[in-house]
Amino acid sequence: MARAPRYEGLSADMPLREAARVLLRALVAAALENSGAVLRGEDTRAVHDMRVAIRRLRSGLSAFEGCFSTRQARAMRHATRRIGRKLGPVRDADVHLAALRGTLGGASASERPGLIHAVETLLSRRRAALAEFAIELSQFDRQLFDRALSDG
Repeated sequence: MARAPRYEGLSADMPLREAARVLLRALVAAALENSGAVLRGEDTRAVHDMRVAIRRLRSGLSAFEGCFSTRQARAMRHATRRIGRKLGPVRDADVHLAALRGTLGGASASERPGLIHAVETLLSRRRAALAEFAIELSQFDRQLFDRALSDG
């Protein structure tokens, strides 16, 4: 299960803008933490965890948008939404593949060819969705977040 990030340096007496920066820096790092495993296709759990982290980041951006200029908040929201939307079809394919593979074990001889075809089709769609996600991730402007969340 996706664990919430640790918020190092957060204290109850710090100004809201500074606390927002600490929280959002941790959320950005958590959102990108699984990107390597996702791109390598190593672990479907990494896809799920990355989606959860992206949703947390989007929630954090929504909660603290008043701490940033309208332009910065909009740009960060837009970048986060785009990457999350590209990862959704990959996760959908993973969920459907798991269900189909589970069904395949108990399928009759006449059902197997259809199920195998469905699995192959989903694998192809997953590869295409993963390629689209990889492109979006390569265009993800980490510096946008670094500038907005810097201490200066």
